[in-house]
Amino acid sequence: MGVGIGLDSQAREVHIGGVELVAERRANRSAQTLRINLQNRACLVLVSILVVAQTADVVTTSQALSSRRYVEENPLFQTLLTRSPLVAYSVKMLMVGWLTLFAMSYLRGRRLAAALGFAAALSLTAPLLNAVLLLHS
Repeated sequence: MGVGIGLDSQAREVHIGGVELVAERRANRSAQTLRINLQNRACLVLVSILVVAQTADVVTTSQALSSRRYVEENPLFQTLLTRSPLVAYSVKMLMVGWLTLFAMSYLRGRRLAAALGFAAALSLTAPLLNAVLLLHS
Protein backbone atom coordinates (compact mmCIF):
# COMPACT_ATOMS: atom_id res chain seq x y z
CA MET A 1 0.00 0.00 0.00
CA GLY A 2 1.30 3.42 -0.92
CA VAL A 3 1.99 6.16 1.56
CA GLY A 4 -0.21 9.25 1.27
CA ILE A 5 -2.84 7.61 -0.89
CA GLY A 6 -6.40 7.77 0.44
CA LEU A 7 -7.80 4.26 0.32
CA ASP A 8 -11.28 3.07 1.06
CA SER A 9 -11.78 1.11 4.22
CA GLN A 10 -13.21 -1.74 2.13
CA ALA A 11 -10.75 -4.27 0.75
CA ARG A 12 -11.23 -5.03 -2.92
CA GLU A 13 -9.98 -7.91 -4.95
CA VAL A 14 -7.87 -6.83 -7.93
CA HIS A 15 -7.75 -8.88 -11.13
CA ILE A 16 -5.16 -8.40 -13.81
CA GLY A 17 -6.72 -6.72 -16.80
CA GLY A 18 -9.98 -6.03 -14.92
CA VAL A 19 -11.31 -2.51 -14.52
CA GLU A 20 -13.78 -1.54 -11.86
CA LEU A 21 -15.57 1.75 -12.19
CA VAL A 22 -16.82 3.19 -8.94
CA ALA A 23 -18.88 6.35 -8.96
CA GLU A 24 -17.82 9.12 -6.64
CA ARG A 25 -20.36 10.10 -4.07
CA ARG A 26 -21.85 13.49 -4.70
CA ALA A 27 -22.76 15.65 -1.78
CA ASN A 28 -26.49 16.23 -1.48
CA ARG A 29 -26.85 19.98 -1.45
CA SER A 30 -30.65 20.08 -1.59
CA ALA A 31 -31.03 21.35 1.99
CA GLN A 32 -28.50 24.10 1.32
CA THR A 33 -30.28 25.04 -1.93
CA LEU A 34 -33.64 25.12 -0.15
CA ARG A 35 -32.21 27.35 2.58
CA ILE A 36 -30.80 29.78 0.00
CA ASN A 37 -34.08 29.85 -1.94
CA LEU A 38 -36.13 30.48 1.20
CA GLN A 39 -34.12 33.68 1.69
CA ASN A 40 -35.00 34.92 -1.80
CA ARG A 41 -37.99 37.28 -1.62
CA ALA A 42 -38.96 36.80 -5.26
CA CYS A 43 -39.22 33.04 -4.72
CA LEU A 44 -41.30 33.53 -1.60
CA VAL A 45 -43.67 35.86 -3.47
CA LEU A 46 -44.09 33.32 -6.28
CA VAL A 47 -44.68 30.49 -3.78
CA SER A 48 -47.26 32.67 -1.99
CA ILE A 49 -49.06 33.35 -5.28
CA LEU A 50 -49.00 29.62 -6.04
CA VAL A 51 -50.45 28.68 -2.64
CA VAL A 52 -53.15 31.37 -2.77
CA ALA A 53 -54.10 30.40 -6.34
CA GLN A 54 -54.31 26.70 -5.46
CA THR A 55 -56.42 27.49 -2.39
CA ALA A 56 -58.69 29.70 -4.49
CA ASP A 57 -59.00 26.86 -7.00
CA VAL A 58 -60.10 24.47 -4.25
CA VAL A 59 -62.68 26.97 -2.95
CA THR A 60 -64.10 27.91 -6.35
CA THR A 61 -64.14 24.30 -7.58
CA SER A 62 -65.95 23.24 -4.43
CA GLN A 63 -68.53 25.99 -4.87
CA ALA A 64 -69.07 25.19 -8.53
CA LEU A 65 -69.48 21.47 -7.90
CA SER A 66 -71.82 22.02 -4.96
CA SER A 67 -74.18 24.01 -7.21
CA ARG A 68 -74.70 20.78 -9.24
CA ARG A 69 -74.57 22.80 -12.49
CA TYR A 70 -70.96 21.83 -13.13
CA VAL A 71 -69.06 18.56 -13.14
CA GLU A 72 -65.37 17.83 -12.76
CA GLU A 73 -63.95 16.93 -16.17
CA ASN A 74 -60.62 15.53 -14.96
CA PRO A 75 -61.33 11.77 -14.72
CA LEU A 76 -58.69 11.09 -12.05
CA PHE A 77 -59.77 13.98 -9.86
CA GLN A 78 -63.44 13.17 -10.50
CA THR A 79 -62.93 9.67 -9.09
CA LEU A 80 -61.33 11.08 -5.95
CA LEU A 81 -64.03 13.73 -5.58
CA THR A 82 -66.88 11.23 -5.77
CA ARG A 83 -65.31 9.10 -3.03
CA SER A 84 -64.15 11.86 -0.68
CA PRO A 85 -63.82 15.57 -1.52
CA LEU A 86 -61.65 16.17 1.55
CA VAL A 87 -59.18 13.49 0.44
CA ALA A 88 -59.21 14.81 -3.14
CA TYR A 89 -58.43 18.39 -2.13
CA SER A 90 -55.86 17.23 0.42
CA VAL A 91 -54.06 15.11 -2.17
CA LYS A 92 -54.07 18.04 -4.60
CA MET A 93 -52.60 20.47 -2.05
CA LEU A 94 -50.02 17.94 -0.82
CA MET A 95 -48.85 17.26 -4.38
CA VAL A 96 -48.52 20.97 -5.12
CA GLY A 97 -46.61 21.44 -1.86
CA TRP A 98 -44.32 18.49 -2.54
CA LEU A 99 -43.54 19.62 -6.09
CA THR A 100 -42.86 23.17 -4.89
CA LEU A 101 -40.54 21.89 -2.18
CA PHE A 102 -38.80 19.63 -4.70
CA ALA A 103 -38.27 22.54 -7.12
CA MET A 104 -36.98 24.81 -4.37
CA SER A 105 -34.56 22.10 -3.21
CA TYR A 106 -33.01 21.37 -6.59
CA LEU A 107 -33.35 24.51 -8.73
CA ARG A 108 -31.63 27.85 -8.30
CA GLY A 109 -31.75 31.34 -9.72
CA ARG A 110 -33.51 31.92 -13.01
CA ARG A 111 -34.53 28.29 -13.45
CA LEU A 112 -36.37 28.31 -10.13
CA ALA A 113 -37.93 31.70 -10.85
CA ALA A 114 -39.11 30.47 -14.25
CA ALA A 115 -40.52 27.22 -12.82
CA LEU A 116 -42.31 28.96 -9.95
CA GLY A 117 -43.53 31.78 -12.21
CA PHE A 118 -44.94 29.30 -14.71
CA ALA A 119 -46.60 27.27 -11.95
CA ALA A 120 -48.06 30.41 -10.35
CA ALA A 121 -49.41 31.72 -13.67
CA LEU A 122 -50.88 28.33 -14.55
CA SER A 123 -52.38 28.03 -11.06
CA LEU A 124 -54.12 31.39 -11.44
CA THR A 125 -56.03 30.30 -14.54
CA ALA A 126 -58.26 27.70 -12.84
CA PRO A 127 -59.70 29.89 -10.06
CA LEU A 128 -60.15 32.80 -12.48
CA LEU A 129 -62.03 30.59 -14.93
CA ASN A 130 -64.09 29.11 -12.10
CA ALA A 131 -64.94 32.58 -10.78
CA VAL A 132 -66.05 33.75 -14.24
CA LEU A 133 -68.24 30.66 -14.67
CA LEU A 134 -69.78 31.14 -11.21
CA LEU A 135 -70.50 34.83 -11.86
CA HIS A 136 -72.20 34.14 -15.21
CA SER A 137 -74.43 31.36 -13.91
